[in-house]
Amino acid sequence: MRLKRTLLYILLLFFVYCNHANAIDRFKFPKEKLGHDFCDNLLDDLKFSSFPYGEEPFITYIDLLIEDIHHIDGKNLDFEASFSLWIYWKDPRLTKMFKEKNLYSGKGKPVWLCDYEADALWGSQKRLLDPGVEFYNRKDKPDFQSGLVDWVDIFSDGTIETRLRDTAKFKSNEFNFGKFPFDTQIISFELWSEFPSTMISLAPSKSMQNYSDSLYDFEGEDGIVIPAWELKNVKFDTYEYVEEDGFPYKGFRLFLEVKRLSSYYIYKVIIPILLILSISWSVFWIDRSQLESKVNITMVALLSLIAYNLIMDEVIPKLDYLTFMDAFIFLSYLYTGAATILCVYSYYRYRKYRRKINLVDYYAKFVGPISYFLGIIICSVIFL
Repeated sequence: MRLKRTLLYILLLFFVYCNHANAIDRFKFPKEKLGHDFCDNLLDDLKFSSFPYGEEPFITYIDLLIEDIHHIDGKNLDFEASFSLWIYWKDPRLTKMFKEKNLYSGKGKPVWLCDYEADALWGSQKRLLDPGVEFYNRKDKPDFQSGLVDWVDIFSDGTIETRLRDTAKFKSNEFNFGKFPFDTQIISFELWSEFPSTMISLAPSKSMQNYSDSLYDFEGEDGIVIPAWELKNVKFDTYEYVEEDGFPYKGFRLFLEVKRLSSYYIYKVIIPILLILSISWSVFWIDRSQLESKVNITMVALLSLIAYNLIMDEVIPKLDYLTFMDAFIFLSYLYTGAATILCVYSYYRYRKYRRKINLVDYYAKFVGPISYFLGIIICSVIFL
């Protein structure tokens, strides 16, 4: 029994030793330990800044994580966001060099070798290929390496990985304010390479491809809180196009569907305007001989509507179409102006005929508010 147990231990130790030996043989590291000067010496050997023409395109993988969206500016048609962008690709020339240095045999999992700052690789003397990845709809378009680069890692199989962290403003041409302030908007992040797809082929990471299936990567535990907006959906797609130079280019877009939180406009704009309209139409319960008081009330209401209209002009840009809020304020203008005109007409009839019952005031008390709310319902059906 003891002999069997001893033989079992021997076999187990032999198995562990073989695996360890195979692992060492797979990676074939130099006998001497990689010291601090290894990365300095490797940096001197990196001279692969140009594209190897005639070979297969470099497949460049992209992983974009939206960390926060600070502000969506409807007036300027842009938004501000913080993001992390991982970009990684494999340079076959590096792979060949590392094989010659016995750093990687082509089998097994590659290991990390060195990390560098962006200036060391893409400064005055370019040592590695710059895939030219950039945001197509970014307002300020910096070079690939000019963002807040955390690191540039080089692995033993020739893979180069970098992460850019930055906060920037992005343009959006997808805004439609027809339902404002009950609108839903689309904001997007568009990535592409300045090289044709025959040279640099962009490909999304697996996590990017899953964005269309779940909001988890964006929401996490607390979720992305967008001031005055709510994130509703995330979509992802790729696109290809041919530029004027005749070369095909490839990119992809990440769409975020956001819904405006309309409670602010309901409590701060719509309800106050309804109260203003109620006050303006209350003039028909005032004695018809008090023309000055009645006109003062309607004029104050009209000026208040003008002030609200100016406030709305600061929220959205100048448009060539009407929004729901435009229709609502215009309808309020119309009925406030009508109340002023009817007050003057009622006073005229009072002075001319001296009747105890004025039919204008009598019908205006009920017809005006009812028709106004019917107008709001019609606007809601048309715009919403």
